[in-house]
Amino acid sequence: MKQITKQNGITIISLLLALPTAYFFAIAILKYELGVDRPFDAIAPLLESWGIKETLGWNINLLILFGPFLAFLLTIFQLLGIRLQFTQNHFLFQITVRKKWLPLLVAGFSISLLAILFIYLFGENCNCF
Repeated sequence: MKQITKQNGITIISLLLALPTAYFFAIAILKYELGVDRPFDAIAPLLESWGIKETLGWNINLLILFGPFLAFLLTIFQLLGIRLQFTQNHFLFQITVRKKWLPLLVAGFSISLLAILFIYLFGENCNCF
């Protein structure tokens, strides 16, 4: 039986931080764009039991907004190796990216969620036209 190592645990925590945002995007697209209310209605009793009746409160909004960012930070520290070396004549700064596929996928997933959030923020609040 495989044991969960510390790095795999951090990757799983990172994925769990990003999933509420992805779920929120999915149920919002289904409800407001496609007219499918069931996924949103399924989560409504849970949200009401947490005290969220009208809109999603700050408690869950903070997770939706900052979850992908925290997930990205947690996974990027697993992927990057930074080496600094000072000599009398040289300053060596080396960044290496480790080939770990699961943290790399979680980092890409988090970046895509952050990009969607940024595009929504820009599109909703832009007075360009």
